[in-house]
Amino acid sequence: MKRIMTLVALALVTQVGVASAQRATGQYMGSLGFHDVDAPLGGRWWLTDKVAIDAGLGFGSHENTAVDKNMSNWALDLGVPIMLKSFDRLHFLVRPGVMFTSQEVVVDPGPPVRTDNDTQMRVGAELEAEVFVTENCSVSAAQGFAIVNENPAVGPSSSGWGTTGANFTSLGFHVYLFGRK
Repeated sequence: MKRIMTLVALALVTQVGVASAQRATGQYMGSLGFHDVDAPLGGRWWLTDKVAIDAGLGFGSHENTAVDKNMSNWALDLGVPIMLKSFDRLHFLVRPGVMFTSQEVVVDPGPPVRTDNDTQMRVGAELEAEVFVTENCSVSAAQGFAIVNENPAVGPSSSGWGTTGANFTSLGFHVYLFGRK
């Protein structure tokens, strides 16, 4: 399963490299925003009129009062939105992507307290609607399919697959500010 996920990630990176050789014309190419609420610090950059690259980062810390220790977490989201159809105020996209997450957990309350990380890699493809509420500001929602590999700090790793989607509370957004086409 890890070999398949590595090949999919490599295919995404290769596709971005080929697309970056072209240059698009039109409005702003780069934005601040996010596709996934777990990785909200990011943006989208259109490499051509049809292909973009998304990247997002999330991180945090919370106190585990049971062991009096701060536990950290992070997420990295990478995607390649590909324009299928463009309307007046709407882009209809397919977005292959990969999401890595890590959450620090207590594996032995000690003393001393021992921690490790629960990690997850999700590889998928989604259909996304990016609706422009103004000329350079959009909201987006997506649904699709993903393969997930989970590696808990304690216990065996597992893999699964299923559909993905989001509701109103986890819409993405982008504000296009950079790189006039």
